[in-house]
This record gives sequence, structure tokens and C-alpha cells, in this order.
Amino acid sequence: MTVHLVGAGPGDPGLLTCRAVELLKSAEVVVYDRPSMADIVAIADSAEIVHCVGKAGSRPAWPQADVNQLLVELGRAGRNVVRLKAGDAFVVSRGGEEAVALAAAGVPFDVVPGISAAIAAPALAGIPVMVRQVATTLTIVAGNDDPEYHQHIDWDAVARVGGTVVVLTGRSALRDIAAKLMAGGLPPDTPVAAISAASRPHQRTELGTLASLPNPRMRPPVTFVIGEVAALDLLAAPAEGSHAHS
Repeated sequence: MTVHLVGAGPGDPGLLTCRAVELLKSAEVVVYDRPSMADIVAIADSAEIVHCVGKAGSRPAWPQADVNQLLVELGRAGRNVVRLKAGDAFVVSRGGEEAVALAAAGVPFDVVPGISAAIAAPALAGIPVMVRQVATTLTIVAGNDDPEYHQHIDWDAVARVGGTVVVLTGRSALRDIAAKLMAGGLPPDTPVAAISAASRPHQRTELGTLASLPNPRMRPPVTFVIGEVAALDLLAAPAEGSHAHS
């Protein structure tokens, strides 16, 4: 049997790939991160074992090393395992680390791509990440909440590239990220969109700028879009200043 690293998309089960649904229906074991994935996990109605390894209420998330070991043990036991990863397993995710651990242990695995929130969240909010006349580059950054993490990112280079910058996760780090991008040369009035709970019924978008950020304490997960495309907001009437829509 195989450990399948499956991209679960942005949250709406309707945005799963056909291959992801097929694997879920035949899974013996499902390993997933978030309680909010419950509707997707429910597709695996014949699974014998379901592990939630992410943070749930007051219970902390499993250490990544423990998740890696679980997948290795399940794979060695010959179980048919689906490891669900939000968005795409290899985009701002630890699916790559899990693949490395499985490969090192000699456990067979495959990868089923999913729709990353870096693409899906802006699209669902009416924001095209690339428009020839506005932005021809897209930079995706993991906005980890740990300030030390940001020391390993060349924010000056990100600012120089310009175009569209999408920041995944790291709501509490947004102010620090904005300051670094402005220090790198992006104008303070660069538009910023914050998209909460993309593809879910309670999806919400707030607009602002690097100098006047949208509210970062929106319902997670939150995807941030930085650049001129964030001002297009094609699902809402143009307006001055920050505003929000569902």
C-alpha cells in the first residue's frame, strides 16, 4: 500500500480533485490537520482510523517529527493512508518534509496536487493574482508567526520583484511583514487584501494598504494579497479606503 499526500484545496469539498475523492473513498486511514476539514474527511466514510494531528481547541498540534513517524509506521504496516494537506501538499506546507521522511524510510508514497489558497483565495475574492497590465510575477511567502523565521527571507528582494505577493498564514506577523516590505521599497499605499476562510460560507475580504493594514484578526485561515491587483476587488464596487465584503 501507499501513503498518499493529498492536497485538500482551500476548504470547500467541491474543489477537491477527482483523484483526491477517489483516494478518500478507498482510504483505510486518514491523517489530517484541522477540525475544519471535517466535511472533507467525511468523504472517507469507510476509513477505519482517523487521526487529527493539528491543533484542536486547547490541544496543541502534534510535533512535526511525530507526524512524520506516524506516517512512516502506517506506511510500513501496509495501510492505505491518505494524508490530507490544506491547499497543495507542497506549497507553504510541511508535505515536503513528510515526503522526505517517507523517502528516507523507504516507504512508498505519491502526491496528489491540490488547489493552493495562494491561488484559490484571491480568485474566490475576485482578485486575479496576475494581470498583464498590472502584475506579471507572483511571489508566495510563508508568513510564519515566528519573527525569527522572517530573518531567513530576503524581504528586500521580494519588494524589488514587485508584482503580486501572497502571504499564507502568519496573521500576527502581518505588521512586521508590511514594515519589511516598505523598508525594501514598496510604497506605503500599496494595496493589501486580507481574505478570511476562502471557499467557505463565511468567507470575508477586507482591503487596506501596507501603511493602513486590513484587520489581521480575521477568522482563520487568512490569505494576504499584496500588490496593485489587490485593489481590483472585482466582486465589490470600487470604494475609497478599507471595506469588507462576504
